[in-house]
Amino acid sequence: MAMAPLIQVTPEGIEIKGRRRFTDPQAFDIMLADLSARMEKQLTDGQNVVISDLDLSQNKLTSEQFASLLVTLAAAGVRVTRYRLFGCPTLNDEVMQQIANHFRTALTPETAPAEMHLSDCAITSEGFQHLMSAIEETELFPRPTPGTSGIGHPLYLRLENNYIPEAEIQEKVDAGLIKKFTKTSGSRSAPIEGGPKVNLVVRGEHTGFQQKQGEPPAPEAAPPPKQVFDKNAQQQEMQQQMKNWQTQAKGMQKGGWDGGWQQGNWGGNWQQQQQKGGWQQPGAWPQQQQQQAAWQQGKGQQKGANFARPNMMSPALMAGGKGGMVGAKGSMAKPSQVAGVRPPVQQQQQQAWQQMQQQQQ
Repeated sequence: MAMAPLIQVTPEGIEIKGRRRFTDPQAFDIMLADLSARMEKQLTDGQNVVISDLDLSQNKLTSEQFASLLVTLAAAGVRVTRYRLFGCPTLNDEVMQQIANHFRTALTPETAPAEMHLSDCAITSEGFQHLMSAIEETELFPRPTPGTSGIGHPLYLRLENNYIPEAEIQEKVDAGLIKKFTKTSGSRSAPIEGGPKVNLVVRGEHTGFQQKQGEPPAPEAAPPPKQVFDKNAQQQEMQQQMKNWQTQAKGMQKGGWDGGWQQGNWGGNWQQQQQKGGWQQPGAWPQQQQQQAAWQQGKGQQKGANFARPNMMSPALMAGGKGGMVGAKGSMAKPSQVAGVRPPVQQQQQQAWQQMQQQQQ
């Protein structure tokens, strides 16, 4: 499968698909230059620049690369809706201080992020305190909710699997700065006055914060990246597959269904089959009835088996699509070649196919 472009433009904004893709330092520099050019063009055109998804997760970016990114974002006055920086063994306390300074000097409530994913990094007590101080000292959160009065959204934050003393996190919870938030907690909103500024994701209301003990390992000694289920990426992949299918379907309509099924030329040419008598030979259609009977019997024997009923074949299957019943030259494919057919139904259809072939020869 071809790798998706690093930078994509969607109706929601710019998306950066950089997960595990910056093993070469030059690749990051090229991405940053491309991003700068795109943002400059949008600003020149009078557009609001929004990065809806900034995914640099599971990379070993240097402190200088993180700093270059933040300077570029600040210069453009851009809002990043979602930061995905999890699984970066080089995202340490020094980088957290850079992020905290970015919050203090470059952001407003209108450009503050909605989400920050910082799990599985190298953050200790120092880095945690940098971020909490920046959030506490500014009025970025809760971000005001358009159309409502006095209601906003705290920062959705993930910090599990770092090296922060859990007592320090609990201290911020007790002070009201942080609220424990589970994925079943419901609304992320909170009162702007007196409400929490951070929704910190936890497994449950009465669980800990999933922090590791000791000091973070050196980046070269860090464990390999975890496999991560990405709901948004899966949805985008499904959407892309749907687009590909629609494109293929249009092509089939031009050269396949319209030129084949509607004109009678699907498979090995319907008219030629008629001229040869292949479909009118004695016993041909009764044989299909035998297949129908086999299907009915198999349906009772193997409830739920996923195979096509003989007289319910779609044009795409009959035209030789994957798992189809008609070969490239119009000959009927063996039932064993049909996707999803399973014994004993497969054996019954195999016998029916062989008998039909003998009658047509």
